[in-house]
Amino acid sequence: MKCKGVLKTRRKGGYISKKEQRGFGLKFKLQSYLAISRFQPGTRIKYGPNPKTRGSKSFARYAGYRQAKTVGEALKCGAKVADLFWELERGDYKVLGSVRSDKQEAAAIGQKAVDKAKAQLSNIKGPNGCPVQINDPSAEEKLRKEEAWRAERLQKVERRAKALGLRVESTEEIEASNETADIRLQRRVADAISKQKLASGRKIVDADILEVLEHWGFTENTHRFNVMRPGQKYVYSDTIGAIRARSFGFHPTPPTWRYPSFARVLNRWLSDNMPKALASKFVCTAINLNCNYNGCRHRDQNNEGPSIIRAFGKFKGGKLQYWSKDVQKPRLKLDMLRASDATIFDLSKQTVVFDGNRAHEVDPFEGQRYSVVFFSAKGYGKGKQKDVSFLSKECGFRFPGPGDMA
Repeated sequence: MKCKGVLKTRRKGGYISKKEQRGFGLKFKLQSYLAISRFQPGTRIKYGPNPKTRGSKSFARYAGYRQAKTVGEALKCGAKVADLFWELERGDYKVLGSVRSDKQEAAAIGQKAVDKAKAQLSNIKGPNGCPVQINDPSAEEKLRKEEAWRAERLQKVERRAKALGLRVESTEEIEASNETADIRLQRRVADAISKQKLASGRKIVDADILEVLEHWGFTENTHRFNVMRPGQKYVYSDTIGAIRARSFGFHPTPPTWRYPSFARVLNRWLSDNMPKALASKFVCTAINLNCNYNGCRHRDQNNEGPSIIRAFGKFKGGKLQYWSKDVQKPRLKLDMLRASDATIFDLSKQTVVFDGNRAHEVDPFEGQRYSVVFFSAKGYGKGKQKDVSFLSKECGFRFPGPGDMA
């Protein structure tokens, strides 16, 4: 469970929603997540007097579970998981320290209620924005840094939105994008900046790309397991362009349709700064965008043909290790590859052509690091003509055609 919601209310004349004390945008202490993540349905608790406003719905609901002796019983009698957090932090109940067995709990509240309580408690993952597991000793410090980074970034984006004269969107418009208010604003700003740079007609340089990436709204990607290190919950990683996905087949990703100028400025940068090492015309279907993480050793699974990678930002370290000879069959396990066989690239200084299907990883770094990877996804031949036309004309992709991968 992540206690967050689409942010509903805004400061007058502002772009960024303000968090309310109760309801939307609930925020609880890391220690509360850690305590409640250890709860079982049979965890014994004792509620105190009803602290809610008399006559309110919450007063009536609290009265319904006030006599509960365990967490499972409280949930069965109408308590919500968010109530467990809210009321723990305010001392409305005490955790007694003992646990009723599953058998005893089932006898008291029924097996169905026990199973439901277990499912509810198993969904407690930690506070939104915490990049590691809540039992990690560094979790509190990393969460603090993450929140400070996000707050500073949003303040910068809001100032830029005002300077650009962007219209403040309604809640309905934001929800229609299926993006949070914060991410939606960041991406609108990045797209608007990209549009300005393209309209200037001048060459797109590294500083231009860093500027748009510093405004782009990165999502917490929880599905890139191959690049995550032990204990890591998510990485900031997005894909622009067309890929093959179970949910929509081989098509452009949703952000690609919404922010074509952002995609176009990235492709324009590549065209204006094509690496000399490239032996033939480079084509690609998509661009992978990464922010502030060093991917562990991995091989990409669904790439076809060469890829191009470059890093931007102010950082130290973060070099790419690439095993160019990782082609033997059968493949060695990743941890069996020798570090001495890897080629080291400083991506802050050079654009590199590589094969993402061969092993590679990124060294630790300090500072703010973004990386951009241009690649072709398998199945590109199934791309529909209208999609290919959009990607080529609106987004600037040099989409592969017959014979381009030969």
